Amino acid sequence: MAKRSHVPPPQRGSVNQMLAGELRKQKALFAASDCAALLGAFAIALYIHDPAGAMATRLLSATAPLLGAGMLFLVSLWIAVFWATDLYRMRSGRPGDLLAIVKSCSIATLLALLAAFIASIHVSRITVVLGYLLSMPLVITGRALLRTFMRRLYASPNIAIPLVVVGFNSVARSLFDQIVDGMTQYAPVGFLDEGTNGRQYRGYPVLDRAGRLGELADQYPGLEAAIAMGAADAGRREELRRLCEQHRVRWWMVPSELCSLGATLRVDMLGDIPLIGPAGSNIEGLNRVIKRLFDISITSLLLIFSTPITALAALAVWLIDGRPILFRQTRVGLHGRAFEILKLRTMRVAAGDGAHREYVREWITKNGDSNANGNGHSQPVFKLQNDERVTRVGRILRRFSIDELPQLINVLRGDMSLIGPRPAVPYELELYDSWHRRRLDTVPGITGLWQVSGRNYLCFEEMVRLDVHYIEDWSLAGDLKILARTVSVLLRGEGV
Repeated sequence: MAKRSHVPPPQRGSVNQMLAGELRKQKALFAASDCAALLGAFAIALYIHDPAGAMATRLLSATAPLLGAGMLFLVSLWIAVFWATDLYRMRSGRPGDLLAIVKSCSIATLLALLAAFIASIHVSRITVVLGYLLSMPLVITGRALLRTFMRRLYASPNIAIPLVVVGFNSVARSLFDQIVDGMTQYAPVGFLDEGTNGRQYRGYPVLDRAGRLGELADQYPGLEAAIAMGAADAGRREELRRLCEQHRVRWWMVPSELCSLGATLRVDMLGDIPLIGPAGSNIEGLNRVIKRLFDISITSLLLIFSTPITALAALAVWLIDGRPILFRQTRVGLHGRAFEILKLRTMRVAAGDGAHREYVREWITKNGDSNANGNGHSQPVFKLQNDERVTRVGRILRRFSIDELPQLINVLRGDMSLIGPRPAVPYELELYDSWHRRRLDTVPGITGLWQVSGRNYLCFEEMVRLDVHYIEDWSLAGDLKILARTVSVLLRGEGV
């Protein structure tokens, strides 16, 4: 009978999981600190604006479940915005973190006012403004106090864990930076790497010879080792693992694939299993829900304010050029799904698409610039200059992108988003390379990063790179920036 090899089960108390668990606890503590600061900010605002207690009495007269639900919604909205803007990954108190807190509080306040407007809830604007102004210093102060407490806690000899990083590649240094700059229970002592003896990194020594691991283990009781070496050093990694076990040093490894291709890979954990793969869309899971809620709320407001403009533009199309008023065209959206896009008609009835097909072919296959149609002037992507098919009223509508307003209905339907890659026409997909299709990994948008980054005057490859960058690095704060920059472009009459 063949001898069966024994494979030990995953260790539930492994170092990787302990560090991940510690970071989760930190995020929870910062969320609790933020909640307390936000509740305190609005309580103080209410006290300042309502010293007689009339509003407080009115609030307390509401049913307890309703009052509790309102407070829960308000705080949850703030925390969701903080989470979406990565504030629970930024806990060091640097100037960039402070700016992110200001931006996040501003976004959360606007969303709260929008929600109150939609729900027809009458709130004191002065109280909201005071609460907003107080929320920023209180959140910053609460986080600073929590950081001070945690740093002192981790500095305690009974809690701090000495750590040596084995390897001196870019990933090893990045790991070291995050441990030094972040708040972890680890107290780094330096690096171990062959042929680099005598060097220093951020004031910490880079020691030669793995054999010195035993000396460090004797010098620092409870020492742990983070092994960050490339795939070519597989034999040395195994040797170091045995050396760690010999000296009773707990060890953990950075995947060798990450050491060699760290800039293009993403690492996730599924239970005990590390998953390594190329960076994909960041518009997934809760992020997708947040983006959809953002689209619905902003689009609803835009529809209310833009309806008179759309109605006047539709009337102009009908009076000057007749019917149909709307232009309907098949476009390609998320994961290649087809949908019907809506626009106000700006071209003559029955205008063919031959010129556009030829322009698309030239633009993609030759990676042409904005002069692909030979007119010698810069022009927007996929908008032919001096196109004879465009009507007189159509030129005006296109200049200010008024013809795009019916696409707000596409957004409410879920076919499109306010912000995302330009929706592709079916015949251009035949010309795509495989990596170009990555721009189909999210819902297309009315406006996008490619438009506000290059004012539409981009070659095809540049446009796709911007689309992929947007998909991989999406954030709610980024969407708000793009939306603000789009408004600026429209007000200048440059179109989108």
